[in-house]
Amino acid sequence: MTTGDDALGALSPEALYERYMDAQAAFGRASLGLDERRKQNRLHVSAAEADIANAGPDQRMIVGPELGFNIHNLHVFTSGRAGGSERYHTHGDALKYYIKGAGFELIGEERFEVRTGDFCHVPANVWHGTENPSPEPLVFLAAQQFPGTYRQVATPFMHEAPPQRPPEVKDLSLGELAKLEPWPLYLRYLEEQMTFGRIALELQHRREQKRLLVRREDAPLMEWGPGRHHIISPELGFDIYAFQLFMEHVPGGTERGLPQTSGDAVRYYIEGRGVEVIDETAIEVEAGDFVCIPAGSLHETRNPNAEPLRFICWQQIPGTYLQIHTPVLPEG
Repeated sequence: MTTGDDALGALSPEALYERYMDAQAAFGRASLGLDERRKQNRLHVSAAEADIANAGPDQRMIVGPELGFNIHNLHVFTSGRAGGSERYHTHGDALKYYIKGAGFELIGEERFEVRTGDFCHVPANVWHGTENPSPEPLVFLAAQQFPGTYRQVATPFMHEAPPQRPPEVKDLSLGELAKLEPWPLYLRYLEEQMTFGRIALELQHRREQKRLLVRREDAPLMEWGPGRHHIISPELGFDIYAFQLFMEHVPGGTERGLPQTSGDAVRYYIEGRGVEVIDETAIEVEAGDFVCIPAGSLHETRNPNAEPLRFICWQQIPGTYLQIHTPVLPEG
């Protein structure tokens, strides 16, 4: 029997190009359908609608472009395995947070026992499976690189020593940079890129640890104090490129947050109440809610209440790019 890959390998260059263009056009049309949904610009999923407490083993989307969210790099859903079931497949970067039951994850050649409260990273393009030998369902909350997007691999431009000394600037504001002539501006850009590139290469070195699992004992979500606490990221030794996972504790009495922008992000609130301000929209949030923060949106988190606000956040890794398709479509 000839596999799909074998059949493609047997095609002539002309036939392969024709197949590629036909498939690209079909994929492009479906992508344009998603773009139409993104225009709804949804931001919020209430706890009642998400209904995580009653999530079952069947996959159920919570945040994704199909549901009208303006998100490109990742989507979030609940999924799992019924008692006695297993499944094997491959896809892009994925992070799992187990919310019910126990079972096993097989990732490449490694096997891990997982249970409620654990976190797991499945690296892109690695065959893996989830096994549940127990009669009770194993259910997880998953964030996954959106199908059809690409894994960002750092390729920094580096010199042992800069070819020419870059010009000094008071700061990197647009006003100061606008004063530079074209070549000095390029030298300044190159210097900043090389500084960033050296740090990016250290992240690549950390990724070589290829960590996959975080036990619930090592991620005491309800015990961590104020601030951001990373759970899965390349700095911690995980071979992940598309997005990272952290828990943030916003203390009570935080009347104003720190306005900032980021790439695509999805937040899941696990304790308390607060207000998310995304561009000009203020959204009241509480435990069990989800919020989607589109890439480039100016946002801040406020907590005017007495009790703390805690959320888990899947966020596009800084320095990666928003994936926007540019399909070639035939007329008609």
